[in-house]
Formats: sequence, C-alpha cells, structure tokens
Amino acid sequence: MEAKETTYRNVLRTIEALIAGETDVMAVMATICCELYRAFEPFNWVGFYRRVDHDTLKVGPYQGTHGCLTIDIARGVCGACVRKAVVQLENDVTTVPAHIACSPDTKAEIVLPIAGRDGYVVAVLDIDSTEPGVFDDVDVTCLTEVCRWVSERYREE
Repeated sequence: MEAKETTYRNVLRTIEALIAGETDVMAVMATICCELYRAFEPFNWVGFYRRVDHDTLKVGPYQGTHGCLTIDIARGVCGACVRKAVVQLENDVTTVPAHIACSPDTKAEIVLPIAGRDGYVVAVLDIDSTEPGVFDDVDVTCLTEVCRWVSERYREE
C-alpha cells in the first residue's frame, strides 16, 4: 500500500506541475492520461469520456488499447458514474451485469465523475486494470484530486 501512495504522490506532483496555468481541458486530460498510464503497470487503459449530450459519452484523450468510441449512459460502469454522479469502483468486472467490455483483458475498473459549473457531470475519468482487486481508497482519494483539477478547467470555460 505504501508504494502505491508514494507513486501517487509523485505522479500527482508531476501532473500538477505540468498542467499549472493550462486552461485547455483537452491538454490537461491528455497530460493526466499519459502520466497515470505510465505510473501504474496494472493500468491497461486510462482515459476520459466526454458527455456530448444528455445520453451519450464520447471517448476523449486516453492511453492504452482502443476504448469504446461511444457509450450510452444507460449502460456500463461509465454510464452508472454519470447517472449517479459518484465514483464507481469495480474490482471484478465479471460480476457487473452491465459492464461494457472494451478490452477482454480488463479485470477491474474505476470511474470518477467530473462536474462542470452547475454540478452536471460533463465527463468521467475511466481507468481499467488487468488485475482484479487492484483499486482501493487510495485510488479514490488521489484520482478525486485529479478530477478536481479537470473540473476546475471546465468551470473556467
């Protein structure tokens, strides 16, 4: 556990320095994806899905294998995150009936909401892992901070 916290501390410090003063949301998202993907070996996909209308998410910046291009918010873990506006942590995606399998290698997934000006979920940060049981409260706490940085950029637009 301590190694994970140290890795997060270091990667968050790097991300914060890289995005300091950057107001372009896509540039911030791309930088976050790159740094998180490189920092954690079990992550096989790190990316953002942007809400393009009331019912639809579209893939945004990401690192890893191809993701789904479009997600209906009525389905999947990403959709549940948008609908409920809370973190979705699934450490065994085989037990999730509505899971959308963009990659057969994914065993666990964490999805965090990104709120715009009025609290409306405008995007989600989606991270998939090849290892079941990999996500915990450390991930939730650290990734919530990352999402706060993205939310700030959305609120400035």
